[in-house]
Parts: sequence; C-alpha cells; structure tokens
Amino acid sequence: MMHPLLRSALAAAALLACPHAPAADAPAPAGKAHAAAKREYVRYVGDDKRGKLETVIVTLKKDGVQVELVGAVHVADPEYYKALTKLFTGYEELLFELVDGQKMKEELEDGPKPATKKKPDAPLKQGEFPPDENDTAGTKERSPAFKIISVMMRGVGSYFHFQYQTEGIDYHTKNFVHADVSMDEFVQLQADKGESFIDLMRKAIEAQLEVGTDRTAEPKGSQLLLALLGDSSGLKVAMARQLASAGDIVAEMEKHGGTVIITERNRKALEVLDREVAAGRKNLGIFYGAAHLAEMEKDLEKRGYQRTGERWITAWDIKPRTEQKRPASPAPKE
Repeated sequence: MMHPLLRSALAAAALLACPHAPAADAPAPAGKAHAAAKREYVRYVGDDKRGKLETVIVTLKKDGVQVELVGAVHVADPEYYKALTKLFTGYEELLFELVDGQKMKEELEDGPKPATKKKPDAPLKQGEFPPDENDTAGTKERSPAFKIISVMMRGVGSYFHFQYQTEGIDYHTKNFVHADVSMDEFVQLQADKGESFIDLMRKAIEAQLEVGTDRTAEPKGSQLLLALLGDSSGLKVAMARQLASAGDIVAEMEKHGGTVIITERNRKALEVLDREVAAGRKNLGIFYGAAHLAEMEKDLEKRGYQRTGERWITAWDIKPRTEQKRPASPAPKE
C-alpha cells in the first residue's frame, strides 16, 4: 500500500508538476451535460503492464481570441517536451509558469554575462542541500519548499529515466512570456496568508483522507517484484494512476480559501493574459502544471471564454522492459 504521506507529497508536488501528434479537437458537450461532466486534465489510459499518462490541451474562445490551456507534468519522456516545443511555436505568445522565471527572460534580453571564476563551495551546514547547477532562478536558496519538491521530483525523474521539465523546455524562446509570481511575491503572499509548506502538506493529507483511497491505483506485489528485478514499468503505471487521481485531492485542498501555490499564481497568470489580450494578442497558450487548470478554466469561463475542444498528448509512454527499444549494438570492428 502506498503510504498516505507519499500520496499527499505527490499531490503537493503536482501543484508546483509526445510520441504522437495531438488528435483533432473533440467537440465540447453542450448544456447541462457539459456543466455536470467531470473534466480531466491528466489521465492514465492502459492496464497494469503498459499504458500512457496523458495531459490535456483545452481550447477556449471569446470574441475572436483563442486561448489554449496546456497542462504540464514536471518530469516526462523527452519526446513529450519535444512535442510541446513544436506546439508552442504556433502561439503568438506562450504564457509560462515558473516562480522567478522572469530572471531567465532578463538574461535573454541583456545577453550573456561575462564568465566569472567560480568560488569554492562553502562547507554544507547540517540539513542543507548541495547547490543545483541547473537552478537558474536560484529559488531553492530562498524557499525550503521548492528545494524539497525539486529534489523529490528530480529523484523520481532519475529513477524512471525521465527528463526534468526545465531541461526539456527552452524558456528563453522569444514568444515566451513569464506569467507567474517572483520569489519575493511568493514569499510575501505566503506570509500574508499564513501558508507554509508544512501547512500545504497538512492540507494534502487532510484532503486525501476526505477524498479516500483508490485501491486500484495501489502498487501491486508483482509490480514491486519486477521493480526489484530491474523493470520499473509497473511502478510507473502505479504512479501514473496516482497522478491521474491527484486532481480530486487538489480540488479538496482549494475548497477553503484556496492556496498561494494555486489560487494566487493562477490570478497572476490571468492578469498577464488580460494584459496581452488588451494589447491585441489573439492566439495565446498558457503552459501551467495540470493541477492548476481546473480552477483556471473556471476563472476563464467567468470572463466569458467558452470551451470549444480538447486534445491529449502523451507524457509517459509506459511499456514493460521487454518491449522497450534498446540502443543498437555497435558494429564489430574488422
């Protein structure tokens, strides 16, 4: 059985967290059926041995403006990020999620900085993490929550041979527009709301207890045994099912006043959207963690946008080890 704390940690990480081309837009249901239908933003399609974790692209329109909500998971197959990169070229602007991500845009505008001699690392104090060479925003030095979540997600990515999102996506792309809070804003908003990472974990655990446990998503003994023998596909299936059901936990967490990590960051993203639409943009994408999209879509509908379609893209293509492609053996030397 997966420990409730681990399940809750996955839900908390999802707040911060393709081999084929996207399918054609599916028509949106109409009337009461549309309102009553439960919308999915992450789903698992498959069985206990093989399947796909998929994220959604939702199309909404209003007065000649088209906005697409592009759900993200923060570790995935490299092909997923390649497919997203190709998709992003079709937008006038791509509004992206990344706390302190404005620093990367500033680096692009200012040009490369002269190289400086690296100072030797100071000895680590008890409880400190070693610095991450890929931490361009410097967030982990200023927020223990981001440090913990980043370490956890990178650990998951390393174990399952996934690529980390900030390594698969080039955030310096010219049509990218930062649509998230700065680290200073994030810290201040949490202080104003009295929200901490411990509070977030507590809310996630309480939400998990309220929502209940889906026994079909628990890792099975055979999957654990295969993992010990070097085939992690079964554990990928179990984790994919957990991520697909995390939306219910997030919705429960957001019921009572919302959180900075979802509500306030969504507000910032839509403020940027309103600004860009007012400037005459007609075709925009919003690239945010899939856990943000349920509330974001509701807020857009309040602004008069209407869902016109959805399509899905594969983040994890899960296959047993025996079915996975192996690198070709080098030709023998003559």
